[in-house]
Amino acid sequence: MIRAVFVVLLAAGAAHAEDVSLATVTAAVDRAPAARASVLDVRAAEARTDAAGAWAPTTLHVGTNRLTARVVAGVTLPLPILGTLGAARQEAAAQAVVTRDEAIIARRDLRARAIVAWLELARADTDVVTQSAAATQAAELERIAQGRFDAGAGGEVDVTSAHAARARADVAVAAAKRETRARAAELAGLLGWDPTIERHAKGEMPGGAAELAQLRSVLAHHPERAAALAQITAREATEHRLEVARRPGLAFELTGSYDDPTQGSGSGSTALDRSDVFVGLAFELPLFGHLGDQLRAAHAETDAATIRLAGVDAELAAGLVAAYQRWQAAVERVAALEHDVMPAQQRATQLAQQAYREGARDLSTALLATRDQQAVAAELANARIESGLAWQAVTLAAGTDAP
Repeated sequence: MIRAVFVVLLAAGAAHAEDVSLATVTAAVDRAPAARASVLDVRAAEARTDAAGAWAPTTLHVGTNRLTARVVAGVTLPLPILGTLGAARQEAAAQAVVTRDEAIIARRDLRARAIVAWLELARADTDVVTQSAAATQAAELERIAQGRFDAGAGGEVDVTSAHAARARADVAVAAAKRETRARAAELAGLLGWDPTIERHAKGEMPGGAAELAQLRSVLAHHPERAAALAQITAREATEHRLEVARRPGLAFELTGSYDDPTQGSGSGSTALDRSDVFVGLAFELPLFGHLGDQLRAAHAETDAATIRLAGVDAELAAGLVAAYQRWQAAVERVAALEHDVMPAQQRATQLAQQAYREGARDLSTALLATRDQQAVAAELANARIESGLAWQAVTLAAGTDAP
């Protein structure tokens, strides 16, 4: 992998600008608001797992009668037997795993977006460098044209054309600097930074070396596949909970009646003598809960999640191959531009400018050569950024965290 190290040129007024490396960006992802929110989502899911072990509410009732007991009080205590609590905990734990895997995917997506934003900032910074170099060349050509005109060897049209070219180059530099500030603000928005601070990308482009077979071997551990597997487990846990819910529920009942005139005999009986206690068991029968319909729906969701896993496997395999091929093409393009195209264009520009100084060629030849070199420089800079983006796409497709 060919890596490019680019130099960021700061404007004279950018005294408060910050240089941001790719390592700084990736380290700041965990402190971004979106990443912190995902952590809280996982904690909430884990707390729901503990809450799933709660018993059903205990019922207390108190009343009175006109003819019988003056006070009737009782309690109904549902008994969590027959696997109801275990099934509820299992379902909540499976959902917590789904939430955790989705949080991992969300963090990876945020990390990938931050890296892309940094690369776009690097592209804008490099464009400033390219446009500044072009402006310098345009100013030099304007100086040469003015010198030839003053010496009587050139025409006013050459001076005017050179001045227009230099003005265009200055406008391009100003626009490139504005774009840099815009890209810096976008990066700041992802990471929760102050968007008003000027920032510049600094450091090496992301890159590496890997074989396609090696990358395909780690797809089995891809976070998106893990999330799809967790969805299947969660659906199966829901099925189990519904199957357990078809079993009868059991509750313990205790009721006491106080001062019931129908109890006891004789005029000498006390209120306690006229009291009684009822103890029993209550069975809850899920006769009209449509649990069969719910269970069929859960079966269908499990089958859908299983089929969806097969689709995820196919998409991951195809996406990795496509990303790898694009990365190879980007690497080859950078190599060709660096070793073949750019040196030849630089030599052509030097020859054209020398010929114009010597009066062998007109200004249009020098201007055209300069613009061609500017175009090649911009193409090379973009190719380096595209190579970094392509490598980022490869690592994302393979499910790794390498920048």
